[in-house]
Amino acid sequence: MTQNFQVSEVCMHARRIVLTTLMGGTMVLVPAVMPTAAADRTERSGQAKDAETAGKADGNRYSDRDRVKGTANERKQLESALKTGEEKSFYRRELEKQGFMITAVNYDKPDYVEYEVVKGPNSYEVQIDFDRQSHKAKKVDVTYNAWQAESTERALGQNKRVDFPKQTTSNPERFSDRERVRVAKGGEENLEQALKTGEEKSFYRRELEKRGWKITSVNYDKPDYVEYEVVKGRDSFEVQIDFDKNSHKANKVDVVTNIWKADATKKALQPEKDTQARR
Repeated sequence: MTQNFQVSEVCMHARRIVLTTLMGGTMVLVPAVMPTAAADRTERSGQAKDAETAGKADGNRYSDRDRVKGTANERKQLESALKTGEEKSFYRRELEKQGFMITAVNYDKPDYVEYEVVKGPNSYEVQIDFDRQSHKAKKVDVTYNAWQAESTERALGQNKRVDFPKQTTSNPERFSDRERVRVAKGGEENLEQALKTGEEKSFYRRELEKRGWKITSVNYDKPDYVEYEVVKGRDSFEVQIDFDKNSHKANKVDVVTNIWKADATKKALQPEKDTQARR
């Protein structure tokens, strides 16, 4: 039997090759699709753009520098609404009136109450000092909630209403920002001094690793700005470094307590949290 093979048609517009096979008088058409080089370049370009957009979205989501700017007015407004000179029951009512959920009660003493509250994607810690004689508040602070109780983390993740806590938080010193920030402040200052200005980008990664810090998230990596989330033990900081565009050397270094943590940072902290919970 004689077999004849013939290429019957090439369509340049769609880059389709139609192979015509004549086998015993039967014609079989086998289409093969070949994407153009231009289409391939467009696809790769689109993927790169998507990755870049996703990176910027994540950076904005977890960057404390960005988020503090975006929530400063909300925090100040809440602090103004929670005026001093009122008794304890006023503050719970006012928080609910302002649309905040009380997700944890870290302390409930005659002279001090500490609430963790949530509204949308944001969480704050409300710290109220009371006069022992009049039982009225003499000082009210609203701070960003860096060390969140498990109930607060759940409320942020589920984004739905929760009931007022039936009891105070177990081991509240683990979650109280007023207590934890005193210890963390020394660590911030020491690390900030070690990460001196005047160095190029590679120096800071080496110095962090040298000092035992694990970089768990790179929120931004631009020619003029780098932002790392770092973890060591139970502590997490955000390292914010501004670079000169001409010399490529750092002209400003800030180390702050890491409030809005990336998922990788939370995962790195989890073993330490589990250890503390067993104590």
